[in-house]
Amino acid sequence: MHTPDSKIDFARAKLTFDKLYDPGSTDIDAALRQIDGMVQTIRAMAGPSATAQQRLIALRTYIYKAGPWNQNNPFTYDFADPLGRKTSNQLLATYLRTRRGNCVSMPMLFAALAQRLSLDVTLSTAPHHVFVKYHDDAAGRWINLETTSGANPARDVWLRHLFPMTDEAIANGIYMKTLSKKEALAAMADIVLTGESDRGRYDEMLAVTNVLRPYYPNNLAVLLAPAAAADGMAQRDFVSKYPRESDIPPEMLGRLDVLARRASDALNHAYALGWRDTGDAARVALERAAAGAPKNAGSATLPQR
Repeated sequence: MHTPDSKIDFARAKLTFDKLYDPGSTDIDAALRQIDGMVQTIRAMAGPSATAQQRLIALRTYIYKAGPWNQNNPFTYDFADPLGRKTSNQLLATYLRTRRGNCVSMPMLFAALAQRLSLDVTLSTAPHHVFVKYHDDAAGRWINLETTSGANPARDVWLRHLFPMTDEAIANGIYMKTLSKKEALAAMADIVLTGESDRGRYDEMLAVTNVLRPYYPNNLAVLLAPAAAADGMAQRDFVSKYPRESDIPPEMLGRLDVLARRASDALNHAYALGWRDTGDAARVALERAAAGAPKNAGSATLPQR
C-alpha cells in the first residue's frame, strides 16, 4: 500500500489479495501472462495509434462479443451467483477460467485490462456491488461503466434507482465515490477480510481492518468488520456453548457485553454515515442490470429487508 499511485497495478493487486484468501487457487504469474496476452489481442483489435475511445470499444468487444479474439467464448454474467456470494467466484482466476462473472470479478478484470491499455479507470461501489469509473478525456468527466451489462455507461440516477442508497452514504464516500488507486486497492482487499471471517480468525480480521482503514476509512467492509468479528466471537465463545444466556458463567458476562457493545458501536457508526441494510435488493437490481434494463427507467421497486 506504500506503492505510488502511478505504480499500482490493479491486476497484480487483485491476484495478490486473491492468493491471500486462498493460496492454492491462484497462480499469479500464470494469470498475469493470460491477462497480458488478452491485452496484446485487444491492442491489435484497436489498431495502431488507437484513441482511448477506440481502445475502450475494442476492450468491450473482446470481453462481451463472441469472435475469434476470444475463441467465440465471451465473458458472461453468472446469473447463478450474481453477487459472488460463493467467495471463490470472486477470484479473478475463477473468472478467467469459467468466463462467468459477477459484480466483483467482472469490474476487477475490466479495470485490470483497461489500466494495461493505458485507459484512465478506477473502481466505485454501490450496495453489494462494484462498478468501473472511466475518465473520458474528450468529455472531461468520469463515466460509470456497468460491467455486468456490457460495460455500457450507467448514469448516477440509474444506479441509484437500482441500488437503494442514502444521500449521506454517497456524501460520506461509502458509495458512488471515484476511488483513488489506493482506495480501490482497499476495496479489492475486501476478499481478505472475508477469508479471515470464514476461517473464524476474527483477531486477524481486525488486524487486516486496521491496515486497510487509513487508506479508505469509509470502505463499507472496513466499517462493518468490527461488528462481524464481534458477532463471530460471540457465536463461537457463547452461543455455540451455552444454550441459554443464564448458562453463561457470571464471570464471562462482561466479555459478552463488550462484544455486544463493539458490534453495536460499529453498526451505529456505519448507520450514522448513511449505510442501510438493503437485504436482497441488490440481487434483484443486478438481475435487472444484466438483463439490460433501460438506462432511463423510472424508480425501481425493490424488496427491502
